[in-house]
Amino acid sequence: MRQSKANRKPSIADVAAAVGVSKTTISRYLHGKYDYMSAETKERIDATIEELGYRPNKMAQSLKASNSHLIGVTIANISNPFSSQLLKGMQAECRARGIQLLVSDVDDNPALERAAIESLLDSQVDGLIVNTAGDNDDYLTEFATKDGNPPMATLDRFIKPVVCDCITTDNAAGVDEMLDHLVAQRFDHVVFVTQPAAAITTRVTRVTAFRSYIAAHGAAAGAAGAADIAGAVDTATGAISGTISGEVLEYNDLAGLATGLERIMAEQAGRRVCLFSNNEDGMCDIFEAYPAALDGHIGLCAFATKRWARYSGRGITCLDQNPVRMGRTCAAKLAARIYDGDDSPYELLELPAELCVYASTTEV
Repeated sequence: MRQSKANRKPSIADVAAAVGVSKTTISRYLHGKYDYMSAETKERIDATIEELGYRPNKMAQSLKASNSHLIGVTIANISNPFSSQLLKGMQAECRARGIQLLVSDVDDNPALERAAIESLLDSQVDGLIVNTAGDNDDYLTEFATKDGNPPMATLDRFIKPVVCDCITTDNAAGVDEMLDHLVAQRFDHVVFVTQPAAAITTRVTRVTAFRSYIAAHGAAAGAAGAADIAGAVDTATGAISGTISGEVLEYNDLAGLATGLERIMAEQAGRRVCLFSNNEDGMCDIFEAYPAALDGHIGLCAFATKRWARYSGRGITCLDQNPVRMGRTCAAKLAARIYDGDDSPYELLELPAELCVYASTTEV
């Protein structure tokens, strides 16, 4: 016989309604997960449970404690074509394992990223993959090291110290390989064009590698005695000799990018210049801010997928990071932690990028 509303036992839904929070929040309270709950909310739940005489169903709690087969994902900016390929790789691995992805786009906003992570926790995910928007390293480190939190991995980013698995590209090796190619193509001056770099570890790594290469192989932009010859390749040994100058151009908007490129082109008049973009979005920004980049008189290259690069204009020389492979590798690593009992030391796994040469650097 169905119980009347007056004499039935109070449910978790009744407690949630009385407190004014979600059932998930009550569930987290019952499991002792107070990390993302204010003291005031905890006190209100305490008082309401006592007032209503709520008693948890131990069998239901036991079932809830089992794996949900959900993995949460935060993406810095899902409008970037690279991000969709990361997701494709993650989805392929998770589908093969019967795991569902819950995905949140944080629009390059660190505060939205923190809120998204807390929301995903409320959804009882078994683990998290974070393609961080930046400026959250302390938060992510605390999250990864706090007892009771699900396993986490970072994707196309890393945090130091390595407190979780971090899957990214070998960015320094990629930058070196691209610059070796540009020296061999006798470019005089290379401009590494990037959105603000300080908060994003991959951008910092690329900028650092670029500056180190220029310091070792050439002259800083504008320095006295800047290279007259961009370099040569010894056909017997393959060794690269010669010098090359370069600089980093960081920009916040298209107007700033246009101003920076116009200045550089005026300063480097008569020299062979190549623009090296941090990513596909950056290359599109270059085309919009400085249309002269499309006329074939300036070298162009980028970190970009080869399918996009091959069919962009005459073909843009690129470092293909294989984002599908990267996403799949990250999902497999996290799934092994969650479901397979992998307790090996956390690692920073840097996957190689592939240099794909097209007309943008060979026919200038």
